[in-house]
Amino acid sequence: FRVTTNEVLVRIFFSLIPFNLKFYDISNENPDLYGPFWIYTSLIFIISASGSLSRVFQGSKVSSFFQKFVPTAAGVIYGIGFLTPLVMVIIMRCFGAKNSYVTALCIYGYSYSIFVPVVLLCSSGYVVTQWIFLAYGVFQSTSFIIVNYWRELGKYVDKLRVIIILLIIFCQMGLFFTFKLYFFQEFENEITHNNMVNAFNQTKTNIN
Repeated sequence: FRVTTNEVLVRIFFSLIPFNLKFYDISNENPDLYGPFWIYTSLIFIISASGSLSRVFQGSKVSSFFQKFVPTAAGVIYGIGFLTPLVMVIIMRCFGAKNSYVTALCIYGYSYSIFVPVVLLCSSGYVVTQWIFLAYGVFQSTSFIIVNYWRELGKYVDKLRVIIILLIIFCQMGLFFTFKLYFFQEFENEITHNNMVNAFNQTKTNIN
């Protein structure tokens, strides 16, 4: 946590630039947890609010989406954000690496910076643009992690690099589909599903 506000802002700025190696240069000697923690926490509330607003724009009259989204968002973002770097470090140490958890978490945490503007743009409620924005966010985040880890991964055997990269891609894709299919699910689909369920129940009642 020994970083200044200016240092955190600079790191966030560099994390938003695709394929930028400057983040590694400025953070490798002094990784921090302050930025990742607040990026995760801010994203939890932003995606909950954006997902709720998206449903409103699509015609929902329900006002409890935000309360429902917050615990799910916290579980997904904190879970993936804190556990994935831990698993990466454990795997790397099995191959003889000496990477610290703080360094891994610093890189992974700042990679989530791109999702803050992305999920805000997704609140418009337009399904196609949501897919595009979220896909870009995942691509940018994934490429940022891989680029900043490549120097470390290059020191070890190819098998380790493949395992780590596949783990990163798997977790990022899980994040992508969770964002889109849960927080930004088409509300019209929910209406159709609920109408079908109600019609089925009504038919069952009439038969009985």
